[in-house]
This record gives sequence, structure tokens and C-alpha cells, in this order.
Amino acid sequence: MLKEYVVLPTYHEAENLRLLLPRLKRYSVIVVDDDSRDGTKDVCRKHPNVRLFVRKKKSGLSSAVLYGIKMIREKDAKIVVMDADMQHDPEKLPEFFRKLDKSGFVYGSRHARDFSVSRRFYSWLAATLAKTMIPHTKGIDDVMSGYFGFRLKAVDIQKIKPKGYKIMLDVLVNLRPGTKTDKVYFVFGKRIHGRSKLGPAVIFSFLSQLLSLSQYRLVYFSAVGISGIVVNEGAAYLLHPFLPLWADFLIAIELSILSNFLLNHYITFRRRVRFLRALPRYNLVALVGLSVNLGVAIALSYLIFYLTADLIGIIAAFGFNYTLSERFAWAK
Repeated sequence: MLKEYVVLPTYHEAENLRLLLPRLKRYSVIVVDDDSRDGTKDVCRKHPNVRLFVRKKKSGLSSAVLYGIKMIREKDAKIVVMDADMQHDPEKLPEFFRKLDKSGFVYGSRHARDFSVSRRFYSWLAATLAKTMIPHTKGIDDVMSGYFGFRLKAVDIQKIKPKGYKIMLDVLVNLRPGTKTDKVYFVFGKRIHGRSKLGPAVIFSFLSQLLSLSQYRLVYFSAVGISGIVVNEGAAYLLHPFLPLWADFLIAIELSILSNFLLNHYITFRRRVRFLRALPRYNLVALVGLSVNLGVAIALSYLIFYLTADLIGIIAAFGFNYTLSERFAWAK
């Protein structure tokens, strides 16, 4: 039988650990602590199944999890990562490990009874950004869950370079091809002791993590979009003396679409799919984006200043263009 491990990243969680660790006696528990001075060491010493690793410098949740994983020597160990704040139900651990017998990756899908409206909105926004920017999240209905498990051989651990606090995203990106996934439903509990670590620094770190895991495609896509405006305006200026205005605009638009396609194909998406497969799809994406731009701008122009309406239309079209490019035009 494969050994079952639970990895707990901690920082000032001694009071919660007093409640949690007695419920984890049947597992090999690895606690990675960022040098808390709250008695965490004393709590861990009382449990023979717990191995404590103390890092002298606070380096964040994701790197703590990776540190703990690298302390596991069994090549095909079953590992579950959870928070120590009692928000992840430890009674679900047997279900996680049971499903890991047949799947390489299992995640917890949260049901939160007491989320405020603002908390739900921020959670939805973060999940939407992650699902838009990282194709590996396809089929995962709770990409922001921090409660997850995996078989060690199912993940290319050496490729993980943790950045941010949602380590599950790093694991998803580095799952080996063909890995089967599953999920466990659980009720997201209330933190019993201490305060949440969520703040501006964590949010910034999360955004940086998304950009890094997506290989900065959003940045490249934005730069390419700006270059397309230059191509469009330049072509319209050069062709204007020789063509009717409608033809001038039509050709300028198509030249900018082709320019954007070539740059995105070779730079943003790095030839992720074949040229002739992506080209017609991207033309369709551009048509949808143009329709969104016009539709939003015209609709809002009756309510607000027309240039503001046009700007909102451009932003909405950009969002559609990027999402459809990621999920459709260059989708594997």
C-alpha cells in the first residue's frame, strides 16, 4: 500500500494545529513552517507522525508546499495538500486518498455557505482570470481551491517554480500528459483562530503567478494588438488615395488581422497549433471581437459620452479576442 502524506504549509497557525493534528494521526504529516514564534514547534513535537521543517525566512505558501513535497522520497506517494486553518475539512481526506488510487490528480470543489457578496465576486474574478489565461484548468470547476491531492509520479515536480500562493495552478500546469483527474466536494469552513493572509501583496502575487504560468501571453497579445492598430492606420493612410473609403477600410482591417495573426502565431502562442488550422479560426475570432466592439459601443453611446462608450467596447472586444484566441483559435 502506498504511503499517504498530508502537506501543511503554516505561519502562525499553532492554535489551529492543536485542533487539526489530532485528526491526522493515520497519515504521515509534513508541516513546513516559516519560522513562526507562536508555539508551532511545541505542538508538532507532540505528534510522532508529524515531521516539522522550519524555514528561517518567510517565503510564502507555494514554496513551502513545494519544499514539503521534495521531502517525500517515495516515487509514487499519494499526497494531499491542505491549509492548517481548519477551512479544509480533514474528514474528506479518506475520500481524497481513495480517489487517488485511480486518478493522478484530485481537487477539492468548495461549497461556501458564508461567503459575502464581495468575497464571492473576488473569487469569481480570480477564477475567471485563471481559466482564461491557463488552458490546463479546462474541466476543473474550482481552480482556486487550495485543497488537492496527487500521485507524485503524475507531476513533473522539477519544473515547478512557485510564484504566488495558489500552488494548485502550478501543479495543474505540470501534470504529465494523460493524467486522469477527479474531485471531492467539501464545505469550506470558517477559520477558527488567527486572521486570513489575504491582502494586496497576496493579490499582486497571484496576478504575477498567472502571468508567469501563462508565459506572459496576455502581455504579448496586448502588444500585438497595439501593433495591429499601427498597421491598420498606416494601411488606411497609404491606400486612401487609390480606393473608395469602404474598400480602404476593409483592406486595412484585414491587413491588421493578418499582421496580428502572424505575430500571435509565432510569438504569443508559439505555433501551438498548425498555421492553416489557426488562421481561419483567428479571422472568425477577429470578426466576433469587431462585433462586440461595435455592439457595446453603440449600445452605451446612448447612455454615456461616445468616446467612453467606444473605449469600453474596445476593452470588451479585447477580452473576447484573447479568451477566444486562447480557447479556440490556438486551442490544442
